[in-house]
Amino acid sequence: MGKRTRSFRSLAALFAGIFLFAPLLSAEGTAGDFFYDIGTKFGRGLENIVTSPAEIPCTMTGDIRNHGGFAGSFSGFGKGTLFMLRRMLVGVTEVGTFFIPMGRTIPRVCREAPAAIPD
Repeated sequence: MGKRTRSFRSLAALFAGIFLFAPLLSAEGTAGDFFYDIGTKFGRGLENIVTSPAEIPCTMTGDIRNHGGFAGSFSGFGKGTLFMLRRMLVGVTEVGTFFIPMGRTIPRVCREAPAAIPD
C-alpha cells in the first residue's frame, strides 16, 4: 500500500468523522450560553440569600390562613425559620458553585411550590 493511498484513506476518515459527528456536536451549547447560565445562577443565589428572611412572614401568613390564630402563627414561625435557613443554604451553594450551571431548585420566595401529588 502506497503512501498516497494511506493519506487518501486518512483524509476520507477525517471527512467522514466530521460529517457524521457534526450533528452530535451541534447540540452542545456555546460559550455565550454558558456565561449566561452561570450569571443567572449567581444572581439567583444572591436573590435567595437576600430574600431568605421573607420566608418567615410568608409562611406565617399561609399557616394562619390554614390553621387560624395563634396555632398558625406559632407553626408558621417555626416552619418559616426552617425555610429561611434552607433558602440561605441553597443561595450560598448556588453562589459558591455558580460556574456549574443548573436550573432553579426552589421557587422564588412567597410563591407557591408545585402542588404535591395526593397519596
